[in-house]
Amino acid sequence: MLKSFFAAADSGGATVDTRLLNPRLRAGETLRGEVVVSGGAVDQDIARIALLLLAEAERGGGERREALTLASLPVSGPCRIPAACQWRLPFQLTLPEDTPVNCHPALGGEPLVWIHTDLALNRPRDAGGGDRLQVLPTRQAETVLRAFSSLGWELSGPARATGSPVCRQWFELRPRDAGWNWNGIALTFVSDGRGVSHAMVEIDAADGEHCLSLRMEPDWEDRDWELEIRARLGW
Repeated sequence: MLKSFFAAADSGGATVDTRLLNPRLRAGETLRGEVVVSGGAVDQDIARIALLLLAEAERGGGERREALTLASLPVSGPCRIPAACQWRLPFQLTLPEDTPVNCHPALGGEPLVWIHTDLALNRPRDAGGGDRLQVLPTRQAETVLRAFSSLGWELSGPARATGSPVCRQWFELRPRDAGWNWNGIALTFVSDGRGVSHAMVEIDAADGEHCLSLRMEPDWEDRDWELEIRARLGW
């Protein structure tokens, strides 16, 4: 999807188009694209070109939603754009580990995650003026969610993302069948930046809330997570 941002309010000004080559990816993977700068009718000075990775996150206990900045990437500093020129500025941006997931059948495309092209023009940073991303679960999260699904627990509605101060996303699970004495399970995934991930599990049970952590070491792919979850939860 292309989004044009005029570098001047009047017609004939330079335009900047951000083009994403792989808008469907996972946290930890690298987003690639290019910023195409097209000169207008006259030479024009700009203060900078930068890309911001933004996500819609809840604040104030869910009372409001705001655009949370997850990462930024400078593309160009102050420069003069010659009339009628065309520049192609390639970029790469690695999605942080806390980038929320929105690409799953149960999530309905939420929360929104997008790239905002910043030209120091004080333009709104809402998703309507940006290039949206489809963020898949990480391999670890995908494995744990699949294991819970095999055990009878499915994602229920959009996963909440909160931002105070970092982005944290909660996946709500509900049982497919009656007969459980648990009302729901909430999952969030945390990486320590050294190759170890933790699946934090909160259980809403009839006798109160219970919490535990599933530690996913670098060899996590060699383990049977359905059996691991059964053992940890006493199923």
